Amino acid sequence: MRQPEPRNAIDELRDFLSFAVPLRSAEMLYNLRQWGHSRDQAVNWLRGEAQRAGVSVGTSGDVLQFTDGRPRTGRAQVRVACTAGDLASGVAAASLLAQLQGERGVIALGDYYGVADDRPC
Repeated sequence: MRQPEPRNAIDELRDFLSFAVPLRSAEMLYNLRQWGHSRDQAVNWLRGEAQRAGVSVGTSGDVLQFTDGRPRTGRAQVRVACTAGDLASGVAAASLLAQLQGERGVIALGDYYGVADDRPC
């Protein structure tokens, strides 16, 4: 029996981000509250997280989009998981930064992440 063809990589990423970004945002907010950061410290930390994630995705983002259909194992599997986690962290940090700057959120891969509201961002 043949395995079904994999879905479009972008659709897979969008599904992943729809779950991972809100969870990562909540974790980041929790950490910022626990650490007692000032607004400036929070902005600097979130900027650093977004930049770190951008470097990771820029370096290894191709593993999220391109596959030969075979399951990944070992180092390749770890690279995909780490890059996907960094992508979610970067979008979450960008969303929180946007909110700190008075915006409602950000759009990534066509989906909105930020304050839930009917008004456009």
